[in-house]
Amino acid sequence: MNDLNSEGPGKEPDVSILIVGYNSADLIARCLGSIAPACMRHTYETILVDQGDGSTQAVTESLFPSVTVIPSQGNLGFAGGNNLLAARASGRNLLLLNPDVELKSGAVDALLDAARKHSDASAWGGVTLDRNDQPDIGNTVHIPTLSEMASRVVGRSNVALRPGQSFDADEKVDVLSGGFVLITRSAWDEAGGLDDRYFLYCEEVDFFYRLAKNGHTFWRIADARAHHDIGHGEVASPMRTLYGAAGVMQFARLHWSSLRENSAFILIWLGALQRYTIGSLLGLWHPRFRALAKANRPLAMRPGDWRYGYDPKRGLLAKLNHKSKA
Repeated sequence: MNDLNSEGPGKEPDVSILIVGYNSADLIARCLGSIAPACMRHTYETILVDQGDGSTQAVTESLFPSVTVIPSQGNLGFAGGNNLLAARASGRNLLLLNPDVELKSGAVDALLDAARKHSDASAWGGVTLDRNDQPDIGNTVHIPTLSEMASRVVGRSNVALRPGQSFDADEKVDVLSGGFVLITRSAWDEAGGLDDRYFLYCEEVDFFYRLAKNGHTFWRIADARAHHDIGHGEVASPMRTLYGAAGVMQFARLHWSSLRENSAFILIWLGALQRYTIGSLLGLWHPRFRALAKANRPLAMRPGDWRYGYDPKRGLLAKLNHKSKA
């Protein structure tokens, strides 16, 4: 058996699989059940924390007793949750895995094989697929730029239109999606893990950005595939849009000059205002445009909520906590 959780302590697994759950009871069985067929030739341990209502932990302990469940310390966000799990992990590599990802057979083995093939790199990410087995938008995670933000104001994102992007061959990339990615323990420790000043979104961008500045490289591996079709093809929810903007602004606050940060805020706001306006008008005839308007309304109408990212005093969480107490 390759799951070292079932073999007892004292052995260092090839990989520690880290899963941060949040009210994921309806998803976690498929995710955990896909791990064994995905990692047949290497040893692993699986460690999970439930940061939600406890239902994810209950399902895990009932159906997958070999999984190590870490007691929750509240909702620490994606970065804080993974840092908590990594502190308990003993593997030579860490695999960050979202609970809504279902691995294809051999997917983890493919990443570990790639770690030997592309041994100059520090991280190797998989290709996530939609319900039609097509690469999903999660594979276009990118370092924020003002040009990309401007392109969204005048039309479609120039990142999505990047020529030459292929998911059928291994490719060196600037950043990998945090939902399905293998990272060497040494690189993780060098970076100090994920920056827990982020709560949700852009934390992996920050992580790879910092590593790249120190000369690290990363690969996306074509044979490492998994399904991740939650919400694919649908307009993002208002909260997802709000957290996404806050994540980008947190990155801008931490890594850019004041001028670039302010420019990013203006461009994100203009893009949201445009989509909200167009969605409101065309939504009179089509429900998809109504959903577009609804998703962008918080960004367009309440820019102060996300303007300062996750700043403890002025950021999104502080704003939401204040409103919940009002």
